[in-house]
Amino acid sequence: MKRKFRSVIVASLLLALTGCIGTSSQVRSAYAPAASDKFAYAIENAGGMSAEGLQILDDKLKSELSTSHLLSVPSDPAARKVEVRITHYRMRHGAARAMVGIMAGKDNITSDVRILESGTGKLLGQLTVESGNATAMGTSRGLIEGHAKEIVEFLRGSKQ
Repeated sequence: MKRKFRSVIVASLLLALTGCIGTSSQVRSAYAPAASDKFAYAIENAGGMSAEGLQILDDKLKSELSTSHLLSVPSDPAARKVEVRITHYRMRHGAARAMVGIMAGKDNITSDVRILESGTGKLLGQLTVESGNATAMGTSRGLIEGHAKEIVEFLRGSKQ
C-alpha cells in the first residue's frame, strides 16, 4: 500500500513540475497567411542570447520553415519580412540546473515577432512568445527549439 501511495505522490509531483515547463504566446495582431506566402526572417538579439542559443534558434527556424515550404529564397522580393527580436534571455548552466533545480532560478526566453509586408513595411501580424523552465527537467536546446516552433506556428496562421 505504501508503495502505491509513493508512486501516486511521485507522479503528482512530476505532473506539477512539468507545468513549470513550456511556451506561451500572446497574439498582439492576428496574421492570416495566404497559401503563397513565403518568409525571410532576421533575428535581433537585444536580450543577450548566447551565440550557441542563437545558432540553435536559427537552425530550428530554418528547418521548420523549410519543412513547411514557407522559407523564401534570398532574392524573393515578395517574401514577407519576419523580425524576431529576442527581448529577454536567461539560461542556467546545466550543472546549476542539475544540482539545485528551481533554486537556481528559471530559464527564460522572450521574443517579439513581427510580420511585415515586403514592399511597404506594413505590419501584418505581431506575437510575443515566452518560453520558460523552472525545473531541472528538460534541456536548453529543447526550450529554444520549442520557442522556434511557436514562432513558426504563428507564421502558419495556427495562432490567432
